[in-house]
Parts: sequence; C-alpha cells; structure tokens
Amino acid sequence: MNAETYQIRRRWALALAAAVLLAAPWLWLTALDLLFPFPWERLQRPPAVVVTDRQGEPLRFFLPADQRWRLPVKLSELPPEVRRALVASEVQRFYSHPGVDPLALARAVWANLRHRKVVSGASTISMQVARMADPGRRTLRSKVRESFRALQIERRYSKDRILEMYLNLTPYGGNVEGIGAAAWFYFGKGPDQLSLGEIALLTALPRSPLRYDPTLHPRAAQVARDRVLGQLASRGVFSRKELDAARREPIPRIRRRPPFLAPHFTEMVVAQLPGESRIRTTLDRSMQAIAESQVARRAKELRDQGIGNAAVVVIDNQTRGVRALVGSSGYRDTYFQGQVNGAVARRSPGSTLKPFLYAMAMDQGRLVPDSYILDIPTDFAGYVAENYDQRYRGRVTVREALITSLNAPAVRLLAETGLGDFLHLLQRGGLSTLDRPPGRYGLPLILGAGEVRLLDLVNLYATLAQGGRHRPARIIEGKTEGKTEGDGKIHAEPDPVVLFSPEAARTVTEILTDVRRPDLPEAWDLTRDVPGVAWKTGTSYGHRDAWAIGFSARYTIGVWVGNFDGKPRKGISGSQHAGPLLFDLFRSLESGGRGPLKPEGLERDEIEVCSLSHQLPGPFCPDRLRIAYLPGRSKLTACAIHRRMLVDAKTGELLAGDCVSRRPHELRLFTLYPPELVAWWRSQGNPAQDVPRLAAACEGIPDGEPPRIVSPDGNTPYRLRRDSPAEYQKIALVAQVSPGVRHLYWYQDGSLVATTEAATAAGRFLAPVRGEHRLVVTDDLGRSDGVTYRVE
Repeated sequence: MNAETYQIRRRWALALAAAVLLAAPWLWLTALDLLFPFPWERLQRPPAVVVTDRQGEPLRFFLPADQRWRLPVKLSELPPEVRRALVASEVQRFYSHPGVDPLALARAVWANLRHRKVVSGASTISMQVARMADPGRRTLRSKVRESFRALQIERRYSKDRILEMYLNLTPYGGNVEGIGAAAWFYFGKGPDQLSLGEIALLTALPRSPLRYDPTLHPRAAQVARDRVLGQLASRGVFSRKELDAARREPIPRIRRRPPFLAPHFTEMVVAQLPGESRIRTTLDRSMQAIAESQVARRAKELRDQGIGNAAVVVIDNQTRGVRALVGSSGYRDTYFQGQVNGAVARRSPGSTLKPFLYAMAMDQGRLVPDSYILDIPTDFAGYVAENYDQRYRGRVTVREALITSLNAPAVRLLAETGLGDFLHLLQRGGLSTLDRPPGRYGLPLILGAGEVRLLDLVNLYATLAQGGRHRPARIIEGKTEGKTEGDGKIHAEPDPVVLFSPEAARTVTEILTDVRRPDLPEAWDLTRDVPGVAWKTGTSYGHRDAWAIGFSARYTIGVWVGNFDGKPRKGISGSQHAGPLLFDLFRSLESGGRGPLKPEGLERDEIEVCSLSHQLPGPFCPDRLRIAYLPGRSKLTACAIHRRMLVDAKTGELLAGDCVSRRPHELRLFTLYPPELVAWWRSQGNPAQDVPRLAAACEGIPDGEPPRIVSPDGNTPYRLRRDSPAEYQKIALVAQVSPGVRHLYWYQDGSLVATTEAATAAGRFLAPVRGEHRLVVTDDLGRSDGVTYRVE
C-alpha cells in the first residue's frame, strides 16, 4: 500500500467516525423513541362543545366526559401579544433550543445547589407540554423523563404547534384548561379580544393556579401579573406606555358562569352534530330572548286554565334558518316537565294539515277557492266526521271550509284525492314522523290522527310562504343542511322540492290571510297592529294539543300549547289558547313590519260560472258570475244542477217514451242538487226540489220509482227484551229500490246513521233506542221515503 492510498483511506475512516459520533445522539434518540413511545393521544384531549348564535356569540358550553372546560384555539386566532409575552417571560430561546435549553438547565442546577433547594426548574415550554401529557412527581428522574419527552415532541411538531398545544393544555385553576376557556371564565370574552394586562395575568396564572387565582387571591394575582409585566419591560418587548396601561387594568374578582341560553335548541344541535367542537347556528339571540319572554308570560295565564306548557319555533322564510326555538316555558321547571323539548315532541297536529290538502286538490284541478263542496255527515265504513261545533252547513265554498276549518268537507276531499298521495306529499314536505302505512292513519289523518313535530310543521308552512318550494329547515349558519336521517346526521341538502304550484300555494295563502272568520269573531282583535299574516289554528282530538301557525313575508312562526304528560284540557282551542301568543310574537318580531302579506306574482284570473253551482255554465243556467281560478290547472266541470225535463203541461208529471206525443207537454227547468245534500236537507226538515213522479201512462223510464222503506215498520212498535242480549235486538234497514239506484242514505232524527249499497237487501242494522224516531231514506237520484216508528 503506498502512502497516497493510505492517506485517502485514513481520511475516509476519520470522516466515517465523525459521522457516527455526530449521528449517535439521534440514533440513540430514535432507539429510545421506539423503546419508550410518547403517549401522543394524551395531547388530544376532548374539548368542550361551544354552540353559538348566528353572530358567533356563545349560547351554551357542553362539558366533555372528563368535566374539564377546554375551548381550543389556534395560535393564528390569538393576538400576537400572546406569543410575544409568553416566549419573552417563559423561555426566550424557545425558537432556537431543541426542546431542552442547556444554558437554562446549567443555570438552574447551579442556583439549586447554591440554595440547597429547588428554586429554578429550567423547564422549557416543550418540557411543560411533556409534563402535562405524562405527569409525575417533581424529581430528578422525572426531570430527565420530561427532557426526553420534550425531545420527542420537538422531533414531531413545529415550534408554533408546540406553543399552540401549550396554550390549549395548560391549567388555569379549577377545571379550566387552556387560554380559550380562561379568557371566557375570567374575562367573559374570546381569547382574540384579550388585552396586554389580561395576557400577562394568564401568562402568570399557570405557574401556580391556586396561589394566583384572582377570584381567591386578587392581591397575589396582581403581584404575579405585574412581575410578568416587569419581565416584559426589562426585555424591551413592549413600550412603556403599553405596559403602564396594562398595570392599570383591574384584576377580575369573579369567575364567570358558562352561558346557558336556548337550552332546548342547543341540546338538539349537539345531538345532531356529534364530534363538532364549535357549532355556529342560525339562532338570532334577540329573537330568542323575545320568544322566551313571550312564552313565559303567556304560560302564567295558560296554567290558570289547566294548560301547563308552550313551545315556539320561528323560521326565516328566505333562508329556512331557525331564528328562535323555545321548547318549553321554563327549562328548569321540573313540575311542568320543562326539560322536554316541545318543538320536536311528536304531537297530534289537529286541523293544521288542511291547507296542504286544499293546495294539493287545487293542483289536481279539483277545486278553486269558490268551488262548492259538501259539509254533511258522510259514512266511510262506519266513520262519520263531525265538525268542531258539531253542526253541518250543507254546502260551503272551499274558502269557507278552510277559513272555518270544517272537518266533514276535509275528510270527503281526502277520500277523493287519495289518502296515500296526501301522506306521501306530507312526507316529502319533511313530516318524517308520519312513518306508518296510510291504512294505519285512515281518513282521520287530515284531522290530526298522526303525530308531527312543531319544527317540521312550521317549516312546511314556510313552504307555502315560498310559493310551494320546499327545503329543509337549517340550524347551522353558513352551511346548507339536508334532512336528518336515521343515523342522526344531517346530510347534504338536495335541490328544492316543488310540493305545490306557485298558483296553489299563493291561493291558499290568500285565503289564510282573511281575518273575517265566522268561527272566530275576535280575529279582528287578535290580529290588530300585526303585519299581514296568513294563519291557521288547530286543536287535536281529545283536547290535548292546541296549535297556531302563521307566516308573514319574512317569518313563519308556530306555537304549540298543551301538557307534556298528555293530560287533556276540555275546551282547549288553537284560536283561543295558541293564537294570542302567535300574534304577540309577530307584533314583537316584526315591529314596523313590511305591510300586508301580498302573495308575490299572484294574478287574479277569472272565469265565468253558474251562480248557483259555481261550475262551468250550461245552456240552462239562468244567472252567471265570475270567480277566480288557476289557469292551466283548474278543471271545472259543466253545471249539473240545472236540468230541463219534459213534463205534463197540466199535472207536472214526468213524461218519457211515446207518451210524450199523446199528452200536452212542456219543457220545465229543475234545480236538482246532489242526492246526498238533498237527503241531509230533508233529514233536517228542509224542503228540496225532487224529480217529478213518472206519469202513470208512461213506461220505460230508467229512473223508476222512489225508494220504499220495508224495515223498520211504522205500524208495529219494537219492544226491547231484558232477557236477550242487545246485539240480537238490532233493527234491519231495508228498502225497495228501482233499477239504476246505487246508494241509499239513511237519516234518523236528522243524523246520518248509515250509507248502504242499494243492491244489498239489508246493508246495515240499527241499534234500537227507546222512544219515537223519524227515519228518512234517500237514493242517489234524490228521491226519498220516510217512516216514523217507536221503540218501547
């Protein structure tokens, strides 16, 4: 080997040895890191959940499982003075040391040896983060472990991230951890609004959270703060003017309580958005306060009447944001189950679904506002709907039926439009609690036979306010939410669903703005000084729930009153008990409002109809008028009431066939109403024009003779026997009818008792009741027979 080769190899060997020596610490650290892994999960502590209003102001905090107040913040969200003050007062070489400061460590060892006790710890911020993640007794061994853990932290995170972790984990007294929570509980503000004096106090407080607690030891806290300010002055971090102003700042004397606003709403939000630490909602703080105040005031009056609670929802029509939600009259009122959230409780909606049925029927072309519909007792397989006042009116317009909330016409209309289609429409409109098959609800669905949530129902009314375009209600500000599915999460909102045509929605809106309501004479007083509002009330069967829901150009508001335990209150009424609160809310929330509610874009198109039937005029309609209709949707039929018939000029009997040519005759105009209506009129003792009897010499008319009652028999009294069960003593309803007759309507003492098929010999049986009774039967051609019988 020559000398040159030897020198080259020697240089390589020295270089390798130097590399090994230089890499040895990191190799050892890597090996130790594998042997003693850092408990990284302890740096990810569960935060408290902060729910804010639409402006970002806190409504309520929710503690995590370990009951520690943590409100994490990012370093970029803090004032720059926080970083400058902390680094200058804690470890000036924070950005240059590797996690352990050798100079500070040497100085601390020397100081401790001189004083023969621990007077300086030399802990860097990284070492303090390590101690918070892996705590232990303060010994030399623990100090070595902290140093090692600090090196592990420095290998993994940037300096700013370590500083951020420190600020979010450090204790500030009691169960308050992190600068975010400390800023709120000591100063009642967000950490981004901290002043220099407040920053100095929060810099000193973690050094001894109990000793420097300003609420317990204000003098010690002030001394510690001023000591930090002195350090900052000596190190030239801030100007003298800034530091002097900071020293003059007062020390907080009380720890603020966490906010507790809109408790029902915030609990609902947290339940729907698990895992979120800060949730900015759509709630308007001032509107919520007004709503809570109005509910509390009204609840005092209601409780004197046996009604324990109330709930309110306010939705912004344009955005569908929930601006206020009051679940009860008092969250802490245990006697009246105040923690129950009435805004999302499943309750019977009463008559509040009727506007949607009429809108659907208008879109199907069946009705216009002035169409006549029947308000008479109608038998649907044994079910006969009764109106709230237990009276029938015979024939009413759609407008009258909806304004006075008549039950019988609504049930008849639901039977015509289709129960399944209507239920599907409600489900598409967000009433997800109507989750049973149509047959489980039956026709009483339109009267409240299902269960809905106030929040969902108010949002469906907002759909009417928005011209029939449906979108889910929103609870998160700045985000678009969708429907809450079974997994409890809110999924992305689909495109708006068109539930009703703009024409149908606006026509129903126009009807509901009318305050001239015969069933509610005080409506004028209720709505005094209220901006234009379309509104509907409802009362559930069994006297358990009362509703009032209305919408203006801007808001839709819903009110529910009742008892959470289901206790009925006889006489409870949506108009009497929920309506006043509804209009008080509109007065308060829309003071100086936007004028009357005028459905946008509603053009009043009119069509000529028969003045008596409100159908398209036929050739025999003597009088006509013009009514509003929905162009392109309304499918009016020709008038069927006015009919001309050939009759005998002398006797007035009906002529048919070849007997017309043998007798003097003339065409005479008859007004023939629907047979069901005629039957009801006659059961009430009111006259009604009938088809004239067929002349004796005429044959072959398909209508034949009127019905004749066979049973019961008016000549023989019926006697009830005590030795025979009641079910074996019923009276058969039997009548002889002519060919072509399909249905018979039986009325006893003015009340409908049965509707039977004419082809059935004995379609129904009647339970006997002692006394004298008048029984009338009418066929579907309007012809009648009656009998008076007696039960003894």
